[in-house]
Amino acid sequence: MVEKKLLTLAAVLGILACGACYFGPSPERQPPPPPLSSVLDGIRNIRVEVANASPSHHLDSAALARKIAEAINEQSWKTKVNAHVGKEAEGEDAVLAITVLSETVESRPVGKTERMTFHITASATLTRLDGALVWRETEAKSWFQRNVAEENAAEAWKQPGLEDGVDKELSDTLVFRMFYGNHLN
Repeated sequence: MVEKKLLTLAAVLGILACGACYFGPSPERQPPPPPLSSVLDGIRNIRVEVANASPSHHLDSAALARKIAEAINEQSWKTKVNAHVGKEAEGEDAVLAITVLSETVESRPVGKTERMTFHITASATLTRLDGALVWRETEAKSWFQRNVAEENAAEAWKQPGLEDGVDKELSDTLVFRMFYGNHLN
């Protein structure tokens, strides 16, 4: 009986010594985003305006403005900044004006679908109501990839949900750069 207990104890110690109960390294912690720029101090409400000056006009200005306002509002719990679109805005401290300059698509076949890369060039400014320029991007380039069933790049824009996805990625990228990227000094 004692032999069985010793054998069991030796087996348990062997398992522990060999690392069978090892849980692995602790998960890597993601660093927090950089602090919100101090140039945004005093800005609590932003009016968002979007114009599409690209020759193709694939992105709907009103839909993109709503997505940008949503992206700002999704961050409001930590930034304390809210956004509204156009005429809905009341009591804004600043205006975020975005102009889409170009929308192009490159495609390459991937199996039975096309891998489309959507290139968007836009300029943006955040200006306080007193006219002070807070933040600006000039001809900022963004790109997003999607697999679509269309071979024709012009038809790819008509895929259900595609424009909404491009709007979401563009707005998230732009808002992150505005809150945490380079600012005017």
